Parts: sequence; structure tokens; C-alpha cells
Amino acid sequence: MGSTRPPPRIHHDPLTDRPVVVAPWRAERPDELAGDRITCPFCAGHERLTPPDILRTATADGWRSRIVPNRFPIVAAGQPLASASPADPVDAAPLAAGVHEVVIESPAHVASILAIPPDDWREVWELCRRRLADLATDATVVWATVFKNSGAAAGASLEHVHSQLVGLGFVPPNIMAELSASARAADPFDAVVSAAVKEDRIVAEIDDLVALVPPAPRQPFETWVLPRSPEAFFHETRPGRVTAVASLSRSIVRRLDRLVPHAAYNWWLHQPPFAHHAPPPPLWRWHLEILPRLHGLAGFELGTGCHVTTVSGHEAAARLREA
Repeated sequence: MGSTRPPPRIHHDPLTDRPVVVAPWRAERPDELAGDRITCPFCAGHERLTPPDILRTATADGWRSRIVPNRFPIVAAGQPLASASPADPVDAAPLAAGVHEVVIESPAHVASILAIPPDDWREVWELCRRRLADLATDATVVWATVFKNSGAAAGASLEHVHSQLVGLGFVPPNIMAELSASARAADPFDAVVSAAVKEDRIVAEIDDLVALVPPAPRQPFETWVLPRSPEAFFHETRPGRVTAVASLSRSIVRRLDRLVPHAAYNWWLHQPPFAHHAPPPPLWRWHLEILPRLHGLAGFELGTGCHVTTVSGHEAAARLREA
């Protein structure tokens, strides 16, 4: 990495066992949206400012999208082993092992996915699917996700459209909670879709993918995208579903932008741990959760884990459909 800072390590809350990754390398990343003057490393012609490609969608004279290692990762390549010398409690913590990569979604300096041609946007999702398939064969990676921070309020530091891909050597708490729910219910994802149909919370459908507002949205206009039939891993999906998730994600962002112009948002892909770690639940469905960042998290939310929203799921779905 070239950094003199120590590598990332995992620490755990002593009361809840909640993991926290202490990642000193992240402190060195530039923050364009906070006013740092930089040369954008993601624009065509500036490839020397990023590590070499892992994957790319090539053209005759360049590229349309590419995946590169993150220069300021939250995890490090290697094994999650404790230090041989426990004298320093920081060094004694296990290494936060995994992969952290950037998905550069366009060679042009644009800030919104809506500025990316639909066919090129579909290729971005296909590139992510291919990379997740690669990671599924890596025994050191237990679980992986693709996520997006769009806008300063969502944690973005660069304007140029991009997502990130992280693979971890452990299963994070939110996924553990979903796995636990799957073990308690016969088919929790079918229940989610059926309830959304009954309560008129469906926003859009393409192929056999559905976009719906969940019954307990954390922010106004939160939307989930998932298949109508079980499929554990996005990297195993068929081409039609790649096209559908690309189209639905674009559609939801367009609808959100009409309701709240330039709204910041996050999204993340949830799937179970890779099969080499544990067999996936038989009825699991990978799903994309899209979370607008319209209200900040305050003391109540942070202190209790309970979110507060001002728009019901039923109302949010109606307004998104009309947008």
C-alpha cells in the first residue's frame, strides 16, 4: 500500500460483540466532496492513478467500466491471524482480512448513474457478477457484497460514479440476523413479497424481479429489489436477471431523483456466506437494498438501533410509482 500506518484490525464491543474494523489506511483517502482539490483518479486517461485493473469492460480504444483494488481499503489481503506478540492490545487484535475494490462505472466524469447509457449500466452489473463469482472460489473470503455511496450524506468522498466491492473473512452481523430469520421462518422472502403485494407496496417489476418498499422502511422511499423465486447468490443468476436488476436500480434512482432532486443514497447487495463456508439456506434470495439518506441518524437511532421515518411504506410506494 505504501502507507506507514498499521493495517486494519477487527475489535469487538465487549457488551454486544459488535465488530468494529479499525482501518487507519482510510484516513489517507482524499475527500473531493469535502473540498479537497484532486485530479479525479477514475476518469479515462488517469488510469495511472489507480492500481491495475482486476476486471474491465473493454472497448476498441479504452474501457466502459473497470474494477480496481481500493488504494485505501478497510480490509487487507491475508489471513485473519492474531499477532504473535500480545503485549500491545492493538497489534494483538486479528487482522481485518479480505478484499476491498472499486467499481468504476464510467470513463466520463459524471456524478449520477442516470448519466450512464442503459446498456453500459447493465455491463457494470455483469462485471460485478463476474467478480463475485471469482471471490466465491477464494477460500479466504467468507462473504462479499457490492455497495454504493452516492452523495456526501451517504459517505461518498469522490463525485465520479463508482461502487465498491468488499469481501470479508467473517459474516457481518446484519447477515447473521437475516440467516437467523431464515432459520425461524418457512420462507421469509416469499412472505416479504406476498405482504408487499397485499399491502400495495410494489413499486415496479421487470422479468421476475420485483422492487418493493419494505414493511419497516428506515428512511422515506427505501426500496428492496429481489427475485420472486429462490436464488441464493447473485453471481449465479442468469443474464435476464442481471438486466432486470440494472433496469430496476436505475428506475428507482430516477424515481427518487424526481421526488427529491439530487438525494444522497446508499445501496448494498445481501447474499449469504459463500457455499465453501456453509450451505446457503434453501429458500434464500439475494436482494439489493436501496436506502435514501434524507434524514440524518440522531441520538435515538444510534443509541437504540431503532429507526424513525416520516413516510409509511404504503405511501412511499405510491409516490415512487407516480414519480
